Amino acid sequence: MQAWIFLYGTKGVTPRIMTKVMEKLIGKIQKSNYGQYEYEVKGILPKGDYIRPVRAVLIVKKEYLQEVVNLFELYKIRYRIFEIKLDIDDFQKSQFL
Repeated sequence: MQAWIFLYGTKGVTPRIMTKVMEKLIGKIQKSNYGQYEYEVKGILPKGDYIRPVRAVLIVKKEYLQEVVNLFELYKIRYRIFEIKLDIDDFQKSQFL
């Protein structure tokens, strides 16, 4: 299976912008009424379609390449992309915990 590895840099990007980008990529859990209610806000990448082995590295499936590139371009995040080949089983998170 084809996948793409993103190596991105956060130098010159404020933590606020980086948090916003990560929330748009992988989603977040929104809490309201002092934590009484929780809502899951979905991101561009569904669970199981990406791997974050270490900070500033993101491995995504081929079909999400253009969406991630557009988001990084929008927020002016420096990145490099490389094509890699993985087994479908590599996208199980238990291997990276």
